[in-house]
Amino acid sequence: MTLERRLPAFYAAFFYAFPAAIAWVWLNGVNEGRSAELWRPEALGSGAAVGLGTGLAITGATILCSRLFAWARRLESEFGWILGAQRPWEIAWVALLSGMSEEYLFRGALQEKFGLWVAAAVFAVIHWPLNRNCIAWPFVAGTVGLALGGLRIWTGALWAPAIAHVVVNAVNLARITRRFRAWDETRVDDYIGGRRP
Repeated sequence: MTLERRLPAFYAAFFYAFPAAIAWVWLNGVNEGRSAELWRPEALGSGAAVGLGTGLAITGATILCSRLFAWARRLESEFGWILGAQRPWEIAWVALLSGMSEEYLFRGALQEKFGLWVAAAVFAVIHWPLNRNCIAWPFVAGTVGLALGGLRIWTGALWAPAIAHVVVNAVNLARITRRFRAWDETRVDDYIGGRRP
């Protein structure tokens, strides 16, 4: 049996349905129609532009970090080991599901109830490190969570943070799968050590 090193589309849909369902119940249980207000169609155009720009800026920062810091390369290699065999359409699917559902829960329901800082802190905690190579992950997630929460406050809707989140996940996952599709310990060690293969 061969390890697949990917998240199948069905499991991604199953997993990300839970945060979306929780957000929907939470928001609409308190204020019927609140979800529709946060996803209002007239905010899509400006939200898409702001989200795309922010997503590309965050992605640029992650690329810069991977060039400068071993901790970022270690984190990328962990994702490469877990998700390195994702197919291109699966990358798009996982990015879309994760970005939309997580923003609905964290920047929608949680931020509305508890505020920006608590939502970002909880977002950081759920990105708890799987092992010592991922130790920076919650700090990165918390910082990005603050930025996405700021977009939610600035635009008054969820389109901008959700699109930014989708862009970050899609571009970074595509980069990581390209680098780590074929797993080679020597190449990975060279990459982490700053000796780019």
